[in-house]
Amino acid sequence: MLAKVMADAADLPSVSAPALTALRARFSAHAFNLVVAGEFKRGKSTLVNALVGADLLPTGVVPLTSVVTLLRYGDVAAASVIFESGETRSIPLETLADYVTERGNPDNAKRVREVVVAFPATWLKNGIRLVDTPGVGSVHSNNSEVTSRYLPEADAVIFVVSADQPLSRNELDFLAEIRRHAGKVFCLLNKIDYLSPAERDESMAFATGALRQVLAADVPVFAVSARLALQARSGGDAGQLEASGLAPFDHALQRFLQDESGDVWLESMRRQVSRLLAESRLSLELEQQALSLPLATLDANLQAFAQKQRQTLQSQSDLDALLEADTRKLLSQHVEPDLDAFAQALLIRIRGKLPTWYEELRVKGATKLQHGLEQRLVSEIREGFDSWRIEENAVAEQAFERLCQRFLQGMHDLIDELLRYSADLFAIPFTAGVTEALQRTSSGFYYKFWEEPPTMQLLGRSLVRLLPGMLGHPLILRHARRRADELVDMQSGRVRHDFEERIRRSVQDFRREMHGRIEATAAGIALAIERGREARVRGMDKAMPRQQALASELDRVKALEARLALGAL
Repeated sequence: MLAKVMADAADLPSVSAPALTALRARFSAHAFNLVVAGEFKRGKSTLVNALVGADLLPTGVVPLTSVVTLLRYGDVAAASVIFESGETRSIPLETLADYVTERGNPDNAKRVREVVVAFPATWLKNGIRLVDTPGVGSVHSNNSEVTSRYLPEADAVIFVVSADQPLSRNELDFLAEIRRHAGKVFCLLNKIDYLSPAERDESMAFATGALRQVLAADVPVFAVSARLALQARSGGDAGQLEASGLAPFDHALQRFLQDESGDVWLESMRRQVSRLLAESRLSLELEQQALSLPLATLDANLQAFAQKQRQTLQSQSDLDALLEADTRKLLSQHVEPDLDAFAQALLIRIRGKLPTWYEELRVKGATKLQHGLEQRLVSEIREGFDSWRIEENAVAEQAFERLCQRFLQGMHDLIDELLRYSADLFAIPFTAGVTEALQRTSSGFYYKFWEEPPTMQLLGRSLVRLLPGMLGHPLILRHARRRADELVDMQSGRVRHDFEERIRRSVQDFRREMHGRIEATAAGIALAIERGREARVRGMDKAMPRQQALASELDRVKALEARLALGAL
């Protein structure tokens, strides 16, 4: 029934062709999207590995996943990369980290859209697709169009939280958003091996109560240790698998996939088709009403809508100002304090190491001492900033995501208000749409160290060589301490500039996309009304054929909606 409805909808000019084409392709593949989601560092990739019983996806102690990874059934284990350009390239499984992690593919410099891994796990048959997403809070290109992009396509979600941390407000808000899309949600309290039995019970009780309070419904919560489960399945240790707590969840998941997933998947597809038809109906009814109203009334409505547009632009401008202010706060309250604290800690660490390096190198003479200290300083600072930047990216991204989500809701409220207002003008019911994914920008991060150490240069190499060791060597050490301060300060400035520029570009892109959505909505409304008005101006004899065509297409849309509704009963 659903396939026939989509086929019939494809013949309707008012239905969005690109959106419908994507839905039909997914329906034909009978793909059931089981999305693993949650905040960063919750153990999502380890859980995916445990579920399939193989160490496939990269894992680590710092946030790693930066590109969505889709696991599907395949007779032979294999992997392929789909680039944003549309190119698809087969890759060895052992090179996955080069494409899906922040370390291997920083800021998604390789422009990967997603990675598909085929694996002979029996339960992935029949179109089950296990989707591993980056943590909530991803904002720049390596995490763009990932979690948010997949949520509207999620038929069921495995929401992973950490047992050793209470559920945050952000996690609960994100879970509420998930419930708008997914027909089924499982909540996994991961890392229970970090807690005592009493602490685990307390964490379970808190999570269950918080979920019930926020969602006004019971969500199944399972306490697991993905790490122990993966070790157990890799080593065939039944006792360790039982201790991991994964078995009860695994059984519940398999029962769901066997008994319920088909219905959930169909309902998810039905909702998405229904949304497309509702949007089509609104467009047709607007034009139809415009054709039937007296010109004076129609012009008055157009003037009222134009006034509403101007009010929307003012509200949009107000949101822009608040967004700019909150962006400055993000930099001053998150990035800069973290960077200053790291730089101070790095300097303390380097100053502690300098005496050791000095003792190791002074026996080699002044020139090698000077060069050796410089090389070790550069290496230590470079490695330090590399590691810090990976961790700070995740923190800054999460903060920026929270900022964007606040304003995203405001922008969508403006869009919904435009639609409601236009519908009210013409007495047409309105149904709100679903928030779409955000576009993010890439980082222009770079390192640059001076080829010649400036403070060392002042000493003069020949002068250093001429000084006795007891005089020259301590002088070199003293200048090395100054050089450490200069290099750390230099790199701090460059990192600070990178974060500022990246966040600025992200804000610009976010604002541009939001503005585009509002403008597209307003333009669509205005176009439907203007079409009716133009036909009306040409005279009723000219308007009647268009009125008949609209009525005919509207009847077809309503008939399709009725068929969908009957199928859902």
